[in-house]
Amino acid sequence: MLGLLLGGLTALAAPLALNPARSSPFDLELSGPLGGGRTNGFLTRAQLLALPQVTVTNAHDPALGRAAVYRGVPLTNLLAALAVPASADLLWAVCADRYASHYTREHIARHAPLLVLELDGAGPAAWPKAGSGVPMAPFYLSYADFRPAEEILGLPEGPLLPYAVTRLHFAPAAELDALLPAGLTGAAAQGARLARRDCLSCHFHHGVGGQLSGRPWALIATWAKIDPNYVRKYVRNPKGVQPESKMPGFPHYGDEAVEALVAYFKAFQP
Repeated sequence: MLGLLLGGLTALAAPLALNPARSSPFDLELSGPLGGGRTNGFLTRAQLLALPQVTVTNAHDPALGRAAVYRGVPLTNLLAALAVPASADLLWAVCADRYASHYTREHIARHAPLLVLELDGAGPAAWPKAGSGVPMAPFYLSYADFRPAEEILGLPEGPLLPYAVTRLHFAPAAELDALLPAGLTGAAAQGARLARRDCLSCHFHHGVGGQLSGRPWALIATWAKIDPNYVRKYVRNPKGVQPESKMPGFPHYGDEAVEALVAYFKAFQP
């Protein structure tokens, strides 16, 4: 089915038209290098609904804690409709609270995430709140059936489930290179992979990454150098260190994973 949809979209004569301004809270903002030399614009819900749709059932939606039926646009098809250049091989889904999930082209091809337009047959105005208490509208990205394909230090990758998404930003994946100090080996190199996968949605470095936490990469690096034991405790139980922390804990991280993160941030030079 995805192949047929892709074939229909690649036959489009021109990239999907963008609007210069937001006309509704349910418009989707787009930024970064886009087809036709564009760098910013908006798509209305009507424009998105006009694209070929798929309807799938997720047996257990982690954000809702139950089964859910999605109708939406596969990200592969959306990229084709927008004529996003191959050089923009990284996609950020930016949420209203500045959380941001990043998708590589490989992740998109492997896991087939989709931009959800209807949830259990309802439009975003009727969507529920997620288990965290945050409204899921105006956009949500999810999968029909996510199955981990990679793991780091015994920790399998998890699904990317950003909700309250307001903007999709396209960028070159090379922008992530700033997070990788030259010459990393051993535990520090593994920690770099883990940090990029699991920390980048809330923490940022020079504009790369989410900004939900307000604590940049450089601050975490400073903590790791000054008091690595603080970082060890914070990763597993943030509220035990700072009761006002918004960060979820990672108690499932084994000692090897925690030590790899500490080694990486110790090696990181802002």
